[in-house]
Amino acid sequence: MSRPSPETETCLYRIAQEALNNTCRHARATRVDVLLERRDHSVVLIVEDDGAGFNVEEKADSHEGLGLLGMRERAVLVGGTLEIESAPNAGTTIFARVPVT
Repeated sequence: MSRPSPETETCLYRIAQEALNNTCRHARATRVDVLLERRDHSVVLIVEDDGAGFNVEEKADSHEGLGLLGMRERAVLVGGTLEIESAPNAGTTIFARVPVT
């Protein structure tokens, strides 16, 4: 298995950094889990918290969601995807998947 490119490594690091910063600043979480693993020809990053959560559609339509938009743009720049699952009072999960050749 080959190592991810430096660009991919930096992308995943920055996505994790933003997700953890968001958890610390907004979530009021008591727990946060970070998983980074190789799956077939991809690297998957999952950041999940048990915090306050939010309405994903409302954040996407506002200027408050710029960090979320930045995470998605970083993933896309290296050919990946980013999904956000959240709801008020239900925590948040960030799924990033980027290809590794």
